[in-house]
Amino acid sequence: MKVCVVGAGPCGLTTIKQLLDEGHEVVCFEKNPDVGGIWLRDADGADAAQMKAYDTLMLTISMKLMAYSDHPHVSDGSRGEREFYSRAQYFDYLKGYAERFGLLEHIRAGHEVVDVTRDGTTWRVDVRDAGDAAGAVRAERFDAVAVCSGPFATPNRDIAELEGFTGEIVHSSEYRNNERFRGKRVLIVGLAESGADIVREVGDVAAAATLSIRSYNYLLPRIMNGDRTTDHGTVRSHHHEMLRRSSDEPFVLDTFWGTSTIAKAVFLAVSVVLGVVTTALGAVRVATERLVPARRPPKSALNPMGEPMFPPKLDVGTVHDNANFELIRTWNRRSHPDGSWAQRTIFCKNVSFIPHLVSGRVTLNDRGLSHSEGTTITFGDGTSAEYDTVVLCTGFTKESLSIGDLQVKDGNVRNLYKHFLHPEHQGTVAFIGFVRPFSGGIPVCAEMQARYFARVLSGALTPPADIDERIGREKEWEEYWTALSPRHTEAIPSQVLYLDALAREIGCLIPMRMMLTNPKLFIQLWFGSFNPSCYRVVGPHNLGDAALTDLYSELVDNRREMAFRMSMLQLMPTHIHPEHMM
Repeated sequence: MKVCVVGAGPCGLTTIKQLLDEGHEVVCFEKNPDVGGIWLRDADGADAAQMKAYDTLMLTISMKLMAYSDHPHVSDGSRGEREFYSRAQYFDYLKGYAERFGLLEHIRAGHEVVDVTRDGTTWRVDVRDAGDAAGAVRAERFDAVAVCSGPFATPNRDIAELEGFTGEIVHSSEYRNNERFRGKRVLIVGLAESGADIVREVGDVAAAATLSIRSYNYLLPRIMNGDRTTDHGTVRSHHHEMLRRSSDEPFVLDTFWGTSTIAKAVFLAVSVVLGVVTTALGAVRVATERLVPARRPPKSALNPMGEPMFPPKLDVGTVHDNANFELIRTWNRRSHPDGSWAQRTIFCKNVSFIPHLVSGRVTLNDRGLSHSEGTTITFGDGTSAEYDTVVLCTGFTKESLSIGDLQVKDGNVRNLYKHFLHPEHQGTVAFIGFVRPFSGGIPVCAEMQARYFARVLSGALTPPADIDERIGREKEWEEYWTALSPRHTEAIPSQVLYLDALAREIGCLIPMRMMLTNPKLFIQLWFGSFNPSCYRVVGPHNLGDAALTDLYSELVDNRREMAFRMSMLQLMPTHIHPEHMM
């Protein structure tokens, strides 16, 4: 099939690759002069009005979960197996991916898709060439279309409470560094991961800074125990217990054991035995490390962010001390006003702004905005203050979900199958990358979506006959688990369960029989840190032993506590299992 891919950012690149793997003819239109999407920066600042990664951006997800499974990240060991890349490093990774697999020859840079219309059994795509002085639009026809332009296209600037403000208003999409805010009185509205960095950096140089929020999201530091990424704690057995057994609304799809009650019982029984073994081996390993000084991290060691490991950190420039840790705990309690610890709100995987709140360098107002007049802004609690500049960390609109005849119902990707496959166009339309795990990387999800889409187009995979029913059922489940973040329709509570469900249909989920005959593999998959290489062990376009090698690159006995807790929980009958377990 001839397939049009819109956008050559992280999601577009992997979509091209997966389509080529299935033998399709691919043409990708990218409006920028090079690949990379938001990670591409123009040295002359010509992209100042576009959403772009800012100068000091560091990923909030380690490269284990930001790298594609067909191009896994290989660490040099200086910062551990999992490390956080900078903006420039991640762009280089994307560029290297495109060059390694010959993707560039399929990309027409400087070409913007302006319209897509249904034309009989094909799709007409209207494209404008940036190099054409006349701005002429020409049309091409395709059998299928994949929209990979991402959810960060159109900033949300419509804040009614700021209509009377006469100072400067800047959206976070325009933020590059903190120089323009030096010596000013600055209000930051809203908080997400980029917002956390902006609060910290603006707080460094502003004369006065305030963070305004209406509700609390759930904070998750980049680092745990001072030396390990927090996403190292993403473990399958934990997600099974948290989102299936301890939930009033359990995950709607089965995993390795399918629908067989007997297979499930066998699987969980084996997991308990292996969990106990893993716990014992882990205890021996830790005891050995304590007895052998040479195996302890040297005082000069670096953590996964590239900062000195000592004193232990929680995040960029954020020491793991009582003041910072207690404020994070208080914040997280407020994120769930019903008193429940069920994580039903999106995560902010960046706590680097916390020291400024502790020190008072940045003040917090959690009552939202009321109105503004001149340079005076009044908050929901009736207090007011003067500001020179407002920075909006208010997210983006859903306009990228609408291109001509390509429309997503209600602008809600949960009305698509698995957030990407349109149910009304016989599998020929996909919106790739409009999915955001609570904790996990979008590119890995996009890769799996693209693998599915490519297999559908080649006839190797048929979407389920009850696709509409499944969409409704999964939408209801996701809405329950994101009830405190209703606007964030791209959010999914578990990257692991989401990807396992897709992998099961694609045929790249490791079969239960293979796990039962390979205890090391079983332990790694069930109790070990999640690693997308698991989806390249078997199935179409697998990497075989190379994928297994990457899976085994992290020792699972480092998670001995998780193995013990999960094993004990699996022994509990459902009726006494703790509710809403974290």
